[in-house]
Amino acid sequence: MDEMKGAFELEVIKLEEELRQAEMSVQVEALERFYADDIMVTAPIGCVVGKSQIRDEINRARTARVELYEKDDFQVRAFGETVVASFRLTVKGQHEGVNISQQFRLSDVWLRRGGEWQVVSRHTAIIAAPQAITVEGS
Repeated sequence: MDEMKGAFELEVIKLEEELRQAEMSVQVEALERFYADDIMVTAPIGCVVGKSQIRDEINRARTARVELYEKDDFQVRAFGETVVASFRLTVKGQHEGVNISQQFRLSDVWLRRGGEWQVVSRHTAIIAAPQAITVEGS
């Protein structure tokens, strides 16, 4: 069982790299395969969206100029035919005249159905830069 668990984890790490490349270059057909029809995504602002809203965002992203789109700091855990991948995503580029430079922490839930892996859930959080706090009386 541990061998299968390790194999699934390695497979998902490979798929996360393929997904990164598809997201970075906005490969619509590849993204359609990676994201399950019943995917549930929690965006950084707290709203939950499905695949139709993801399609809208993919279409908007086609005009973005991406300089950097890197995943690192991976942690991956397999639970049967479900694998959770957590990682840091660093993005730099420009979209609709706005410069973007941000880091995120993402968790993707991959499920194997019919022998194929797909992302069924994603949670994205913004990694905020540390803020100085002024203490009164100091």
